[in-house]
This record gives sequence, structure tokens and C-alpha cells, in this order.
Amino acid sequence: MKITFPEKQADVAELSIDGNPVNYRIPPAIGTHSEVFQALSADKGLSAAKGKEIMAYVNGALLYRKNEWADQDKIRFPSKNYLRAPAVLTMIPKRKEFGVLEGGVLVDGDLIGEGVAKQIEVPADLSGWRASDGGVFTKDYRFFVPYDKWYQEQWDENNGMVIVLFGREGAEEGVRIAKDSKRNKPLWKVDVNTIEIPEKRVPVLLGGSGGGLLLDCGSYGGGDGCGVGVLK
Repeated sequence: MKITFPEKQADVAELSIDGNPVNYRIPPAIGTHSEVFQALSADKGLSAAKGKEIMAYVNGALLYRKNEWADQDKIRFPSKNYLRAPAVLTMIPKRKEFGVLEGGVLVDGDLIGEGVAKQIEVPADLSGWRASDGGVFTKDYRFFVPYDKWYQEQWDENNGMVIVLFGREGAEEGVRIAKDSKRNKPLWKVDVNTIEIPEKRVPVLLGGSGGGLLLDCGSYGGGDGCGVGVLK
């Protein structure tokens, strides 16, 4: 029998999710949406954090805040940078000509950093799509969240957009983190009542010391956001 004890890595932040170890490379990739996820996809030893992995990282930064999780120069969130999610959102105007898609949002994964340049087809209807968790629809790894399932004041465990981005468990964890860190904030979103054509956005989590934990579905393609990579 051979027993080994790995040395603590200086560039890794550790935690476990449901008993399963998860190691994040720190500091995260920094830059625009495209720069961040292109850098993560180019590193064969990493996969971009997604779903509840993102919420676990937020938990470490906002609730645990010990050891490397307290070092803003290493984890970059919440006060140094906003935290990016690997997705592209297509907001559909609240106009009758868009039929069943009116006011909804298409969510496409973006692990390689295409961002708002990603070529995305807006379907004419939901033929062939199936209803999924939280009242959203899925087809070929795409999601569609109807207007009444996401265009709400709060980003909580019942909001379809939040469920798609972070999973049901991640959505529930996000609500707990916001409450326990006293950072409850509403969902900030594009006003689909004022746009005339579908518009693409990228989602970020904001957690500055002077504000709250805010899911922002605005225009954060540029700027100095960060994206977290999980060691494979």
C-alpha cells in the first residue's frame, strides 16, 4: 500500500460540493467575456466553472472568507471584479410578432468565449422543444425561458433564468448566500418592453462591498470581469 499526501498548491482554492472535492485555479482569468472563456478553454487542465460550481465559488468568497478565500488578489471576487458565467443570453422583445417567444430569453452555453458575436438562431416557435425544470424549455442544449418565468423582480430559486444558469441547487444556494451575506438584490435585466429586435447579452454576478449580490443580465461583454476554471 502506498499513501501519499499532496502538497498544498499556492494557485488553487479548494472546497467540496456534496462531499466531492472541487479545485479552482486562482487567480481567475481576467478580461472581457471573450478573453476570459477563450483563456479557460485554451488550458487543457481546466474546465470553465458552471452551474453550482459558480455558486460554490461565491459561497467561498462571501460566506467562508478564510485562507485563500479571503484574499481578493487571488480570488478577485467580490470587490476586485465581477464574476462571469459561460453563457450568451438573447433577449426577445415584448412584441406580439415574436409569438410564443415574446419577452422571453434564449440561453446558449459559451465555453469558448464567442460572447455576443456568437451566431444564434432565433426560432419562429417552440416546435420540438420540451418543457423542463422551472417552466423553461430545452432543445439541443439550448434553453428558452418564457417571459413570466424570468422577468421577475427577484433572482431566486423560482426564477427560470437563474435555474438555467446555475441549476436548481445553485439557484437555491444563491438565495441562501444573498440572505446570509446580507446582500439581497433584485435581478437586473434588459427591459424587453423597450427593445425592438432580439439583443444578446452576457450574464455576470456583481458583489461589491458597497452593494449586494446581483445577477446582471446587462451589457457586460467588455470590462474587467473574471471567470473561474476548475482543475480537471
